[in-house]
Amino acid sequence: MRNLTMLSVVLFMFLLLSACTSKEAEHNLNDQPDEVVYYGKGEEWLATFSIFKVNHLLFDSIYIQNIGEDRGAKGPIEYKLVGGDGFKFESQYPQELQGVRSFHTSSESNSDIVSIKPTADGVFELTIEFNGKTENLKLKKMTAR
Repeated sequence: MRNLTMLSVVLFMFLLLSACTSKEAEHNLNDQPDEVVYYGKGEEWLATFSIFKVNHLLFDSIYIQNIGEDRGAKGPIEYKLVGGDGFKFESQYPQELQGVRSFHTSSESNSDIVSIKPTADGVFELTIEFNGKTENLKLKKMTAR
């Protein structure tokens, strides 16, 4: 009988400890959303930056759209997107606008290795250079309405 009581206490402690560990791990996973979209608009440009986490992969996408008055705007752009923890995503060479004066690119990375975070004030800073002009946008997290 004494062994049965001791075994019950040990099993109870094991269940109690494993339940706490499980809840803690579950809480940490829920702290980070699996999909986030950032948006910014300036005088000549608007942009979105989206991040989607699927299993251990991050899929990110940046879309840059010219909204200026010159409907026939042509020419390449260069861009640099900067976030927190040293995150930087930039063009390696001038990129041509496509379609309706826009540019889009995306990438995939391992979320166990790569971290994509905004700056301390919760934004990504996007710099766009086009036809000798520079515009800086602050991309802020979009919220559901």
